[in-house]
Amino acid sequence: MDRIARIISAVLLQTAFLSCGDFLDESPLSDFTAPAGGEVTGFKDIGEAQSALNGAYSRFMTDLYQFNIFLIGDVMTDNCYVGGDGVNEEQFDKLSVSPTNSVIALSWKQYYELAGTASSVIARAELMEDEKETRAQRNRIVAEAKFIRAWAYFDIVRLWGDAPVTTGIVTSLTDSDKDVWYPAVYPERTPAEDIYAMILDDLDDSIIESLPGSGSGCFHATKGAAYGLRAKVSATMGEKSGRDYAAVVSDCDKVMDEGYSLVGDFDLLWQPDGEFSTESIFEISFGKGSMENWAYRLLLTDKDGEVSVSWRRYCTPSHDLLARFDKQSDSRYASSVFWTEVPYSIYYPADNYPLSYKIRSRMSNIILLRLADILLLKAEALVELGRPKEAIAIVNDIRSRAGAAPVDENMDAALARLAVENERQLELYMEGHRWFDLIRNDRMEEVMGEATDKYGNPIVADASGLHRLMPIPQNQIDINENLVQNEGY
Repeated sequence: MDRIARIISAVLLQTAFLSCGDFLDESPLSDFTAPAGGEVTGFKDIGEAQSALNGAYSRFMTDLYQFNIFLIGDVMTDNCYVGGDGVNEEQFDKLSVSPTNSVIALSWKQYYELAGTASSVIARAELMEDEKETRAQRNRIVAEAKFIRAWAYFDIVRLWGDAPVTTGIVTSLTDSDKDVWYPAVYPERTPAEDIYAMILDDLDDSIIESLPGSGSGCFHATKGAAYGLRAKVSATMGEKSGRDYAAVVSDCDKVMDEGYSLVGDFDLLWQPDGEFSTESIFEISFGKGSMENWAYRLLLTDKDGEVSVSWRRYCTPSHDLLARFDKQSDSRYASSVFWTEVPYSIYYPADNYPLSYKIRSRMSNIILLRLADILLLKAEALVELGRPKEAIAIVNDIRSRAGAAPVDENMDAALARLAVENERQLELYMEGHRWFDLIRNDRMEEVMGEATDKYGNPIVADASGLHRLMPIPQNQIDINENLVQNEGY
């Protein structure tokens, strides 16, 4: 643990404290530094610490979770066609993302900003004077910031594998000190297993204990959100054959013990006034005086109040996806897909065209973690533990809420594994999960080898050579001689 502690002790200060001029305009945003020649100081009081923490949460309200996560999680799979135009976006649809792709470059930048601002909060909160009256508040702020950092690095390691992790606070950037600051500002890639260890350290029980509890959605870290994130980490890290699926089940149960429950009406989750329901665990809050959600303009409509389409919308539901829905009885179909007339006919006839329907207004929140996801993750783990009947019972609970017919509870493990995968696809469509599900379960090559275009032709000619990891952005390699590109790019 000392080795891991040294890795995570590297703290990055938020951009507001930078004063290094043009140099930092070219630096990788995996790194933030103290003012040149400056000193890292603690927050002066809890109010300042909370304000900085709020700033860290605001980093969720960027391209990452309003659009990029759907390009990665849904368009790169059999869920969606790209829909809109643009070379960078189309590369996701064809699974041909290049190192110069601007979406990947922006994603890298914003993930490291998210991690970096969280690390800044941790560093400065831990340097505050230890006053008994505010100790619990300080510990909560540190725990919330560690949740944010864990969230960011979990996405980073899933997308890029080995990735830079800062190794120290840089307090000066002079040529004479270059041997000291260069490895910190331009770090090498840390092995994925060490990043996972760092994430789990940030989600340790002793940390989670300082988080507040909640039985409904919040735009801040809670015990339920932390247990849910940790369950996903345990279900993902390492080779599938060596994962601790008992830990996955245990953490999923801990989420459920926090008091969350499925809403009775699936459609309520996507109505603008259905925010922070008993099923939601962690969701980004928009509107009501805060930043508005612009994702709905990319996915659904030109204006509020009605579906009005004048240009190509992104994330068009695929023929493969639509074929999997029971269109007569499964309520998720009408809640996830909206059919309307559009002025183009790229994938369907213009007079009857499907659009993604889970983000319906500029006031809509975006749910990043909800109970149905956790329940189906538990089902996935139960199959791997040789308990398929229990897994299918969960699947049928989810299907019952949607009005869909139950599946056979006596199926064997191989069929149960596919049943859980299928249910996750239908339940979590356009929530950014499908790509990670396929990678996690070693199913990407097979599924994408069978994915078809509107004519029934394969989207990818040879799925065996597909990349499981994204390319390191070329602009980062150009400025950091310590970075090595992922294999195949």
